[in-house]
Amino acid sequence: MSEAATTILPVLPAWSPEQLDEEVSGGLDVITPGDSAAGAGRGRVRSLQTRLRVDHLIRNSLYLIASNGIQAAVGFAFWIVMARLFSAEDVGKASSLISATSLLAFFSLVGLNITVMRFLPTAENKGPLLTAAFVMVSGVAAAIAVGYVMLTPIVAPRLDFVAHNPLMALGFALLSAATAVNVLTDSVFIASRRAEFCAITDGVVGGVSKMAFGIVAAGTGAYGLYLAAIGGPATAAVVSIVLIIAILRWRPALANPLRTLRPLLKFSGANYAANSMNLLPNVVVPLIVLDRLGAKAAGYYFVAFQMAGILITAAAAVESSFMAEGSQAGANWRVIRRRSRRLAIMIFVPGGIATALAAHWILLAFGRAYSLHGTGSLEILAAAVLPVAACNWAWTVLRLTGRLRALVASTAVYGAGICGSAWFLAPHGLTAVSSAWLAGSALAAVLSTILAAATKAPARHRRGTQPGTEAATGELT
Repeated sequence: MSEAATTILPVLPAWSPEQLDEEVSGGLDVITPGDSAAGAGRGRVRSLQTRLRVDHLIRNSLYLIASNGIQAAVGFAFWIVMARLFSAEDVGKASSLISATSLLAFFSLVGLNITVMRFLPTAENKGPLLTAAFVMVSGVAAAIAVGYVMLTPIVAPRLDFVAHNPLMALGFALLSAATAVNVLTDSVFIASRRAEFCAITDGVVGGVSKMAFGIVAAGTGAYGLYLAAIGGPATAAVVSIVLIIAILRWRPALANPLRTLRPLLKFSGANYAANSMNLLPNVVVPLIVLDRLGAKAAGYYFVAFQMAGILITAAAAVESSFMAEGSQAGANWRVIRRRSRRLAIMIFVPGGIATALAAHWILLAFGRAYSLHGTGSLEILAAAVLPVAACNWAWTVLRLTGRLRALVASTAVYGAGICGSAWFLAPHGLTAVSSAWLAGSALAAVLSTILAAATKAPARHRRGTQPGTEAATGELT
């Protein structure tokens, strides 16, 4: 991967972002009075193609959003088909195993997904860094999965059949590790400015594999459905590793993986804590709705949140691209920071408004009851996308500048603000609970934006600092 910047990426003109904006919006799309409409159209197409080719921030963001869209569409189709091939009881047990695997995979990352995006672009020895990250993430995931299986008779008695079958337990551990590795490979592609591989592996390979496995596994019970669903991300992980080796030219280096990661553990740990706080509302608020408002309200909330979650996931995708571009050697910090903020505004202001205005019709597709009881909830959640996107932008600034305490503090305000507000607002109904997302994220957005405004450019973007030396010069402190 040390040759990725010169071997994999196309040869590009040495334009600055300001020149790129000028060339794309001003110079490449100028239409003279004699131009035909067809010629003007071709000029616009060429302009867009040029911009996508040289503008990594926009290109990576669009590929990540496309990847999430493909996965959402395939997942929707997958469960429609599986609901007809498996019993409701099998679907219930399998979905519980799938949720457990997804959660275990997240906790197994220990913040290394963010660390890879932050330090891989300027790392002098990329092989040892990636090897150490893959070894640690897969090992932690397998160990946590084994512990979960052993505890299923206590924490999830309906799933204890996995604990009583060694092969099922082994399969659960291996698939949990593969799911975690697949998330980590996405960070590698993003850091390498090759987010199109995320769309290929997660969206196409993973989606097609999952659907094929599901059809083949028809009638095999809950564990067969679980294998099919998680088999998609596992297959994507294998293909991703092959692409990283073959195209990004990664060569495993197993010598002293802990020594390789030791200088980065503080950064990884802080991001692990921050990501956990960020995930907290996704886990806690549905439980609050179920406990205080009942199962029907929980169902209405679930569907509304899934629709708003498309935009929330897109916000994370845009900021991942910001993270990758801000971590590149020689990046223009001031320009990237401004352009990432502008890109977020261009996507999520109209996206949030459109979702809020169409909330009634979106939920009507799921049934009149969802539209009747969930429209207010979706409208509020769509409005909350804007402060959530602002939080993601500010957290990326704090990560890039090494403001770890500020990062943890602002994400703690985010998680506690949303969950606490949801608890107190629950007696007032589902729309009130959903407004907790708007209140908590707005409070966190104000705090994190103030903290981000007080930051200085990352050390490698200051004069006199060599790329790749920030970890050793104290930027992580």
